[in-house]
Parts: sequence; structure tokens; C-alpha cells
Amino acid sequence: MAIAKLSELGQEIFETRYAYPGEKSWGERAKIIARTIASAEKDADKEKIEKKFYDAISSGDLIPGGRIIYGSGRNKGSQNLLNCFVIVPEDSVDSIGKTIQDMYKISCAGGGVGFNVSKIRPRGDDIGSVANSAPGAVSVLKMINEVGEHVRAGKNRRTALMGILNISHPDLIEFLHVKLDRGELNNFNISVAITNRFLEAVELDEDWFFTFNNKEYHTYDIFRYGKGQEEESEILRVSGLDQDDALARAENFYKVDWRDTFEAIGQNDIKASELWDLIWKNSVESGDPGVYNIDLSNKYTNVSYFETLDATNPCGEISLPSYGNCCLGNINLSNMYDDDIGGVDWKRLARSVRTGVRFLDNVLTINTFPTEDCKLVGQRSRRIGLGVMGLHYLLIKLGIKYGSEKCLEFLDRLFSTIRDEAYKQSIYLARDKAPFPEFDYKKYLSEEYSRTLPARIRMLIKRYGIRNAVILTIPPTGTISMLMGVSSGVEPIFSAMYHRRWRHNNIWKDKLVVDPLFNQYYREKRDLTNFVGAYDVSPEDHIKVQATIQRYIDSCISKTINLPKTATTEDVKTFALDYAPYLKGLTVYRAGSYGEEPLVSIPLTDENIAKYMGEEEDREQGTQSGDTCSLAGGECG
Repeated sequence: MAIAKLSELGQEIFETRYAYPGEKSWGERAKIIARTIASAEKDADKEKIEKKFYDAISSGDLIPGGRIIYGSGRNKGSQNLLNCFVIVPEDSVDSIGKTIQDMYKISCAGGGVGFNVSKIRPRGDDIGSVANSAPGAVSVLKMINEVGEHVRAGKNRRTALMGILNISHPDLIEFLHVKLDRGELNNFNISVAITNRFLEAVELDEDWFFTFNNKEYHTYDIFRYGKGQEEESEILRVSGLDQDDALARAENFYKVDWRDTFEAIGQNDIKASELWDLIWKNSVESGDPGVYNIDLSNKYTNVSYFETLDATNPCGEISLPSYGNCCLGNINLSNMYDDDIGGVDWKRLARSVRTGVRFLDNVLTINTFPTEDCKLVGQRSRRIGLGVMGLHYLLIKLGIKYGSEKCLEFLDRLFSTIRDEAYKQSIYLARDKAPFPEFDYKKYLSEEYSRTLPARIRMLIKRYGIRNAVILTIPPTGTISMLMGVSSGVEPIFSAMYHRRWRHNNIWKDKLVVDPLFNQYYREKRDLTNFVGAYDVSPEDHIKVQATIQRYIDSCISKTINLPKTATTEDVKTFALDYAPYLKGLTVYRAGSYGEEPLVSIPLTDENIAKYMGEEEDREQGTQSGDTCSLAGGECG
């Protein structure tokens, strides 16, 4: 197969982020990656498998996760090649200390970390014999964030973190305010772990009570007199065991100035619908939090009989237990289009999927894990995360509009094929090498997700077992998509044409960017109607795409629902409630949420096309997805 030709932007990304000193070409790096990962094979098979890996990677059909690209062949193979991990600290000083220590080790090894801090007792709670009170879940995240400020991994990348708190935790209101209102946790994405019971309470407009250790916390109104100035005063909603407890919690968390004073007004229990509104108000204004359906994740999985899924990695595509990890690689769907037949090369797709599964399983075998706990949890399930990139490019080449009914029909065929080929390959690996250590065919085949598999695949699992407990995911692939010059993950392109703006020496600079596929289609005078951008796709169509793909994915999906600048909480909360029971994760981004936008879309009108496509100077070509996850180009890409 021909070696993928990188664009000028792709070559720059390769040389600055991934290349080993002295490496100049993608083919050189592909050779090292293939040799490194094939080292897990038997000597008799090693050369043949290495060639398969090399052909798939060098051609751009299979693109490993960023850590694999960067780490392969370095330090005599003693590199961590996994992108992300999860830690769930217990409610003890020793566990919190170990969490911070392990987070530091993982971050120094180039991994992002997700945390669910719901086991940490609430702020101000009695901690027993010590004459002190608990700092609370949010304070634990602040400790972790402070360490993250000083971590640089890989080539000077900041650490990537996800903070999750369950909807029933008494510190949840603080959690929802700490990033937007307080400007803290700047290294974190944050998400709220919701339950089916909470969604039911929203529908029924019931009161919502926070709980911890079987204690019920009510909500109280607390008046804050800010610096003696009326305009800086406000009424706060604060949870507590009683009014005095709520008052103490307010003074502890919301005191901005030493002159601030607080007065309890009385109990005013919050409704589940009010809490739902608050979640989406913050999300619309800032992009945080996302919503993680923890009940659905634990229901539609293959591992509930031996693992509890507590959190996701920083970009949200992998649902994991404590010390679980994600091993990522992606099929480049854009490459699966065959110009000669004018459609998908299904044989090439099947071959790429099979190669990808074997490749990622080998990564787990040779990987140097940052901690022993990570190794133990990673090896017991042998979880991998085979994903995709370039979906929108493939749709454009097929003449299919993103989010249309034809699109959804095609996605059914595409992802059912990927699922079936991936599972068959994992089965054959189990036959040849052994199933994952915790495999029990009766329990495994009783899981909700595995029950959706075709009968033939279930029969093969019963006969041979399966090598990997979880196989499929959808990561954002921000940077590696730009490396290959294709659309990111399952997102639409940001825009066919846009202005990329940045500040240099307090001066705003501006550059016209043209999507490379759009540029090609324009020059060849081909149909441009399917070049819809992220904000051209309705929120409902975004969600329909995600929901369709989720049926075939045994882990989660990293996907952003893009909203126009005019979107309000009212616009979001209703459709979010409609789809939350069916999606493992839900993230929205309103244009302008991060302040001055670095990317400004140019509407695809005849006038604009004529104006901008005639400008040959001061133009660059590059892809940018609608996925605005701040970490999309970091740990997952």
C-alpha cells in the first residue's frame, strides 16, 4: 500500500508532536510502531503481523492513539502507550494521598486521568476523632488540579483531567459553580453522573434530596452580603444536614472577601428540574458540565458482572472502573472510500478493523503501565478502544448529508459491520491466545450489550471465548485527524471555510482556512452541498447521529452537540431530557462559551465562495471538527 501523504499542516504536527529525533516521514514512524507492537507476537508470526501493522498504519487506514504514535520505540519499549486512566478515591486520607501520587505518575507517563470523587464525604462533615472537618469533594479536585498545574508530559503538554460527581452528592451545587463562577479547576473537564431515578424526578418535578452515608441533606437559602455592597450580595442555594450546617458550608465555600457575611433565610428544597436547569445553564454558558449517564453505562456493557463503571476518561469516550485505562486506535473511514467503485470498500474496512483489534490487544501485552493497580485492572479485562475518524469525509464522498435519514441508514450498516468484524477478531484472538482473565461465557452472554450481538457471534463467544471484554469506542481524534488531514471522530467539519484568529503581542491576527476536501471539490467543480458545518447541523440531528452509533458501541462516544450563540437553557434542557435516557454521555457547546472564539465560520453562500476561494494569498488548508472538547487534541488525539 502507498504511504499516506501528509499535508503541510500534517507534517508540522508530525514533526513537532510525534517524530523521534531524526525521523522525517510518516513511513519511518509507522515502521517503528509496527515493529514495536508486533513484538508481542510469537516469533513464527512476528514478521507477517508486523507487515500487516505497517501496511495499515503507513497507508493511514489505521491510526493509533497519540501515546502509541509518540511512545513506540522509545526508551527500549518502557513507555506507557495508553492515553487515559480513571481513579476513584475512597473516603480516607491514605486513599486521597495515593490518588494524588498515582495521578502524578500517570500524568508524567503521558496519560490523562478521570476522577469520580463521589465517595469523598461532603464539605464540613465530621471526620471522626480528629478535631477537624472534611474538605469535601470539590477541595479534593482542587488539590489534584494544583498538582496538574506543574505536570508536563510528552512534548510539554499539560495534564488532562476529568472530574465527575454523582447527582446525589451534597457538594454537587458547589461542583456546578466552581469552574464557571470561581474560575477554578482550569485543568479539568467536568461532568455530572446522573441516574435513572434523577431523570424520573425531573419528569415528575419532584424535590431532590442529596444523600451521603444514608444521611439526607436538604437545601437552604443563604443570603451573602458581599463586602457590604448591595450589588455584590446574592441569595445562595446550599445543601446541609440542617440550617446551621448549610450556613457553615456557605461561609466556607462562598466567602470571597473577609468582610463577607452570611445569613440563613430558611429551608427551600431544590427540585430535580431546577437542578437539571442549573446543569444546562452552566453548560450553555461555559461548555461545562457534561452529563454522564452512569446507570446506562453500567447497564449496557459487557463487564457489570465483575466491574463497576464509575467514571470516564478526560474526553468521555471510555467508561471505566477505578484504575481502568483506555487503549486507543482509529480506523480512518475517509480511506475506505474507493474512487473506482464510487462507494465503500467493505473488504478494506473489514481488514482494517481486524488489524486494529489485534494491534490494540498487542499494545496491552507490551505496555509499561504507570502503576501496578493500572496494570492489574487493565489486564483483567483487556479492554481496548477501537474507534473511527474521518466519518464526515466519507459521507461527503458518498454524497450523503450529515444527520439526514440517509445518513442514519448508512450509519446502521457501517457501524454494525465494524462491530461484527471487531468482535469476530477478538473471538479468534481468544481462540489462539486465551480469553480475558475474568471471562465467564454464561455471565458475559447475559450482559445487556452482548445480548444485542448477532446469534452467530454469540455462538462463537460461547465456543471460543473473547479476548477483550470491551472493544469499541468513539474518541475525538482532534490532533491525529489533522495529522491525516481528515474530519475528526464522528463529528462534522467545523466549517468549509473559516477564519482562524489568535492574539500575538496583544494584536489579533487572522488567517483564512479552507477545508482541504472542500478545496479539492471546489477546484474539481464537484457538488458542495454536503459540506455542512458543525453549526449547520441541528442539535436534534447531532444527537440522532450519536444515538444511532451508540447502538453498536460497547463503550461511550465523545461527541459535541454544537449550539448557535443565541441558544438558551430553555432550548437545551428539553431535548437533553428527551435523549439523556438513551445516551451514555451528552455534551453541548454554545458558540461563544469560551469568550473570544478562535474559529469564526464563514457561511457557505455563493457570494462568500466566490470571494474567498479566489484569494490565493494568506490561506492555509486544515481540518477542524465541531468537537470543542478542550482536550480533543491532547490525551485522546
